[in-house]
Amino acid sequence: MKLYELVGVDKTQGFSPYVWRIKMALAHKGLEAEMVPLGFTDIKDTLDFADSKTVPVLVDGDNIIKDSWDIACYLEAAYPDSPSIFGGSVAKAQARLLNHQITLPLLVPFFKILVADIYDLLNDEDKDYFRRTREPRLGCTIEETIEARPKLLASVKQNLWPYNKCLEEQHFFGGDEPAFSDYIMYGIFQWARGTSNIKILQEDQPLYKWRTKMDNLYDGYGATLVSR
Repeated sequence: MKLYELVGVDKTQGFSPYVWRIKMALAHKGLEAEMVPLGFTDIKDTLDFADSKTVPVLVDGDNIIKDSWDIACYLEAAYPDSPSIFGGSVAKAQARLLNHQITLPLLVPFFKILVADIYDLLNDEDKDYFRRTREPRLGCTIEETIEARPKLLASVKQNLWPYNKCLEEQHFFGGDEPAFSDYIMYGIFQWARGTSNIKILQEDQPLYKWRTKMDNLYDGYGATLVSR
């Protein structure tokens, strides 16, 4: 089994939020995959076999699966005797909602907050590509996003309210045990941890305590990602 992931200059530190969802899902199921690190400019040619322009891509024998949601569904169906990463059809449907729900209030502003720090992690070739492709989406230069950080951080902290509230009432988004909904959220914070030293959470917040529990899962697997 192989899992393709996104890295910067340091090939051991994959920071894609979508890949981290699958890393945690694999650990949940007790499965291991060979990690294949790719820079931004490696993706097009390397993943041509999968007809994919993004990571993650999972190769399991003759099966090639792209997109984190589709990979999670594949793992659940292909390995039914290992622990369920969804916890049933209702929980799977709720995780699918969360998968879409976080895009505008969390993933979009997180990207704008982190983009300058992500740029600093890349090699020169990837930096050129990253600037050329991301600045049109941003509508400004990468450097200009730094000025917008305080406003974006304030917005993100407000948008985290329902997730903090949920974790006041239960241990994980999956309930008493972690599930794929937790890995969806955890991937965002791994993205921030692996690319930036910007402080998103306060120590007294339920999300901070939840993240610590997530870090400790599977022999501290998530905590192996170096904090910036």
